[in-house]
Amino acid sequence: MTKKAVASFLFILLIFSGADTSVASDQDAMVLPELSSTRLLNDLQVYVASTPFLGDAMTIGLILRYGAAFDPANKGGVAYLTSQLLAKATVDKTAKDIQDELKYLNSSLEVRCDWDGIRILLSGQSASFERSLLFLYQLVGEAKFDDEDFAGARSALLQQLQALSDPRQRIRSQFDVELFRGTTYGRPMRGTPATVQNITVGDIRYFYRRYFSPDQASLVIVGNAPAETVLQKSRRIWGVWVRGDDVPSTFLQPREQGARNIFLEDDPLSPAAQFVLGNLWPSRGDPMYYSATLAARMLQERLTLELPTSLLTAAAEARRLSGPFYIQGQAAAEEAFAEITKIIDTVDSFKESGQSPEKIAAAQTQWIEEFGKAIRTTDGICHALLDAELYRLGVNYLATFSDSVRRCSPALIKDAAKRYLFPGGLVLIVRGPAAILQPQLESLGSVQPLRR
Repeated sequence: MTKKAVASFLFILLIFSGADTSVASDQDAMVLPELSSTRLLNDLQVYVASTPFLGDAMTIGLILRYGAAFDPANKGGVAYLTSQLLAKATVDKTAKDIQDELKYLNSSLEVRCDWDGIRILLSGQSASFERSLLFLYQLVGEAKFDDEDFAGARSALLQQLQALSDPRQRIRSQFDVELFRGTTYGRPMRGTPATVQNITVGDIRYFYRRYFSPDQASLVIVGNAPAETVLQKSRRIWGVWVRGDDVPSTFLQPREQGARNIFLEDDPLSPAAQFVLGNLWPSRGDPMYYSATLAARMLQERLTLELPTSLLTAAAEARRLSGPFYIQGQAAAEEAFAEITKIIDTVDSFKESGQSPEKIAAAQTQWIEEFGKAIRTTDGICHALLDAELYRLGVNYLATFSDSVRRCSPALIKDAAKRYLFPGGLVLIVRGPAAILQPQLESLGSVQPLRR
């Protein structure tokens, strides 16, 4: 039996045995793909991740480093609308042609727009990798934006934005507006009805011409095909993509909160109160990211123990610049203030007490295991490699992830908790009956009406 066959057998055995692997090294618990790479003459970075242990499955992904952060100030939603129109038409394919090709390839297409970039994933079979490479290039490099397709996509987006939103989503959006006010992140990523109405098909075409460029993109092919052949075909197909002009990233950094900024939206007839509180989070490339994330994961566990009947969510979003950390929940209006103060007290206690080596080791193991499960598919590996490219995490990101997590010592985690979990200033948004809530909230600081 060859070494590759042995590795594949052990990988399958590991997945299905359910055995305790705590005595093995983290790296032994993951089967990592062999990586090959090249940079094309147009500066497109190409990676091939060979995954014979995953059978014939294949995922081709492209990340573009221009996302919703680059929307014009009065036309929020341009990047999102552009991403939604990518699979509508190309120079020589209609929407029906595109769907027929996906069916022929037995493939699925995912297009995702966020603040920092647009990513496109085509999932199918390795046996058809060349045709899949060509098809994905046509969608990206030969996209066509018709008036009719644009009108339909904009109308659908307007309907979504004008529909009654979930109260939790709405207050979460309001939190971002206040936390990032004055910066590109201080607005809804998909825009508002007013900004989307301002968008024309010309804006979509301009965004595409200006920001879809190979020098600010990376192509990742994950599957079971000869790496050298895949790289050769990639050069031939994707090498014709014409490079555009560089666009500098000159965004204002969000400002740290120097005090408690409390905002209240009066909902006099509501028996309950919605709330979200938090602060800025380190960027994905910050050396403190791993320690801060471990602290946040352990804080979620502490909050669950301290407030077992509350439905609280503690989460953070990693971005190219500072992202948000927040704790969100709801309670009966008469009980909301007590729950908010309990959260603040729990966070303060958590920061001061530090965490035992045993709890830290358990949190590290859990995070590493989750990462290992995520990269057991070609989609998961592709997403991880696209993240590595988007946030400049290094070509060896998959191999070093476990070590990066394990290197977080109790001292580093305690320092990260103090710096990034309610470090003196925070934003608190509350929605509920002001007659009940305002007198109580004023004991935490000055209360302002929520701005629109």
